[in-house]
Amino acid sequence: MSAKAHRIVFLYSELAGYFLACAEVLGQHPEVASVDIVHWPSHPEAPFHFSSTDNYSLHPKEKHNREGLKLLLAQINPTAIVCSGWMDADYNHLAKTYQKRIPVVLTLDNWWTGSLKQRLAVLTAPLFIHRRFNRAWIPGEPQFLFAKKLGFSGKKLATGFYCADPGPFQAIYEQRKATPPAKKILYIGRYLDIKGVRELWSAFVELSDEFPEWELHCIGTGQLWDSRTIHPKVIHHGFKQPHELESHIVNAACFVLPSKKEPWGVVLHEMAIAGLPLLASTRVGASSQFLENGINGISFNPLAIGKALKSFLRKNEIQTKNESFASHKLGTLYTPADWSHTLLSLFQT
Repeated sequence: MSAKAHRIVFLYSELAGYFLACAEVLGQHPEVASVDIVHWPSHPEAPFHFSSTDNYSLHPKEKHNREGLKLLLAQINPTAIVCSGWMDADYNHLAKTYQKRIPVVLTLDNWWTGSLKQRLAVLTAPLFIHRRFNRAWIPGEPQFLFAKKLGFSGKKLATGFYCADPGPFQAIYEQRKATPPAKKILYIGRYLDIKGVRELWSAFVELSDEFPEWELHCIGTGQLWDSRTIHPKVIHHGFKQPHELESHIVNAACFVLPSKKEPWGVVLHEMAIAGLPLLASTRVGASSQFLENGINGISFNPLAIGKALKSFLRKNEIQTKNESFASHKLGTLYTPADWSHTLLSLFQT
């Protein structure tokens, strides 16, 4: 592939800072001429603010009808398209238009559950999915079986779709090396039942009398905000922009993600880079890559959050320091440069 050959269009859902950090690196690659990102509006529970840069251009989907999107892509004349799932009818239409001409990559993060909906997707894949997409990109091992059942394998299937932005978290790790950890457990995420936050609050409160010096700090908002647990040792900070997280992470003793269902969870990768010992449920996809039970934290059944918390609170400083180092080492094994290389390699198959 000659220099500056790729004109890449992402048909994306809700933007996230980590994705744009990867797009920034991709846009700097010598083989990439342009990166254009069509995207949905920000979610009200995660109102991040983003703008175009010299290395990628953002196109809010709400400013374009289907014909407008077709004209936009015609002007760009993409050499490859990457599409977030198959839930957007306009994106599906565009994918079908280009599928026979260029690489059109389907991204998905669902685990195989064998549900009726998934079985129907597998059954209809030759008629629907493969008429729109000719490659697939998934986060990791938990998504592999579903992607394979949909008909993607070999060089037409790649892992590593999600990747953290290492910059700010590497800086936090450097600060943490000179900052004694406080007796503080940290949660960052939406306040939703599926995130397991109610079970987290309940388990922590039950342990609070036994470990009175510890606090649970929670960052986020969502449907459960009004019914959040009120307790002197449970501190709710509300939603924070990414640049506001540093002071909360730098002296945290560990990070906990108790989700009942979490297709991936890039925040686990971010906290690993920052060097936090990790407590994550077995339903968090990213734990398959960034959490080694007993090495850099604790992997637990979502129903056993109390047992996991108690196990961590009993650890000594040497154990948690070793876990911090191990987390950072795991977190730095996959970078936006690796992400870009993976995507470009997928185009060449």
